[in-house]
Amino acid sequence: MSTIDKVKRKINGFGISTKITLAYAACFILLLVVINAVMWLGVMSSLYSPAEKTIRYSMERIRLVLDALETNYVMFNPNAFRGALVTGVVLRVVDDNGEVFIDTDENYPSIEMFDKGRIKNPPFFADDEFQIARIGSAWIYRAAMDYTHDGETVTLYFFRTITSELTLFSNLERLLFALDVLGIIGALVVGRMVSRRVLTPIKTMNELAREIAFEKMEGRIPPGDADDELNELAKTLNAMLDRLQGGINKQKQFVSDASHELRTPAAVIKGYIEFIETYGTTDEALLKENLKVIGSEAQNMQALLENLLFLSRTDQHRQKLNKKVLDLDDIVGDVMSKMKTVIKTHTVELLKNDPAKIFGDDTTIRQMMRIFLDNAVKYTPEGGKISVSSARDGDKILLAISDSGIGIAPENQKKIFDRFFRIDSEDLVSEANGSGLGLSIAKWIADSHAITISVASELGKGTTFTLAIPVAT
Repeated sequence: MSTIDKVKRKINGFGISTKITLAYAACFILLLVVINAVMWLGVMSSLYSPAEKTIRYSMERIRLVLDALETNYVMFNPNAFRGALVTGVVLRVVDDNGEVFIDTDENYPSIEMFDKGRIKNPPFFADDEFQIARIGSAWIYRAAMDYTHDGETVTLYFFRTITSELTLFSNLERLLFALDVLGIIGALVVGRMVSRRVLTPIKTMNELAREIAFEKMEGRIPPGDADDELNELAKTLNAMLDRLQGGINKQKQFVSDASHELRTPAAVIKGYIEFIETYGTTDEALLKENLKVIGSEAQNMQALLENLLFLSRTDQHRQKLNKKVLDLDDIVGDVMSKMKTVIKTHTVELLKNDPAKIFGDDTTIRQMMRIFLDNAVKYTPEGGKISVSSARDGDKILLAISDSGIGIAPENQKKIFDRFFRIDSEDLVSEANGSGLGLSIAKWIADSHAITISVASELGKGTTFTLAIPVAT
């Protein structure tokens, strides 16, 4: 394994807080490096550039003096060179034999000392025509220019010291280095503090997630003061936990209610079987009556199981609907015709049946109508009236199912579509002992077809369910 892979593996083993701290510090260090590099280049350029400029300017002025010397060589005055030089620039004139015959500063380091201390690789921002030497703590710039008169050539050397500027720059380098070290330490400390503060909600979420169990879901993430993404995440997780807890509570209630509903017919069947086993089968009339009760309870159990399976498929989004364009008036007429044939204890009427086409599943639409009609029969005493009306209203068809039954109390009207909810009343007929799942199924069918259901009811006077069904376009 290479060194880079080892480093990557080690970094991957760090916690998020450490990674954020290191990333924060790395970005800060990179920023410091860029700033220092730009500053260093700028300062060095500002230090070297004036030296070059002053030497060039002195060389240009010396050229003018030499040009004037050509016109009047006899009147040559060495002091003319001194006056042409910029302050700080030293001039030495050397002949072919290496003898210095003009020197504006005799105390300045000699040419030999300069050559000995000359830097072979000067800074890249220094001009190639200049040479740089380091003598002790002094940095010296030098440029050369040849002059020929009457066949004799001399070399003019121009020197300038930049020691004081470099000393300032050296002090500045040390100061910047110290500030960089302090900045990096500060970045690590601040990064650690920021990462811990930022990750505190995540740590809380992690601890809460470990504590949450199926039986214990009351814990919630405390919301923060900041309006940031983590606070939004905390709110989202709390909302998710609320939905999960609600779903689990409903599931527990569903299992409890289903167990209770199944226990009742099972107990009845068991009781009648034990009765038959005890008293025998000699009494044929009694035997038939007991078998009839057992068959009725078995039928109720089968209906309950079918409803439970239907709701289970809807919860898992596995209930399939075969939707197509249907004639609602045909469905309403057929369902009501069969209703009149079966129900002899109540008056059943179809008041109105406007022709209308809808888009839906034929089987579940019929099932939904039968659920409302069966409820109307169960909660309407014998001799009562049940009426159905289907009327067009714009792009809707309003299917109203009314009864003259016991009615629904206002506080119960919002609960009637809950699973296993049933209305208990002394006025109910003996057969009105359903499972409390019918209206839940009807509500799911209605929602699956974009049908809205409204309820109008008055205790002792009856109930009307109105279904607003979209017309097919």
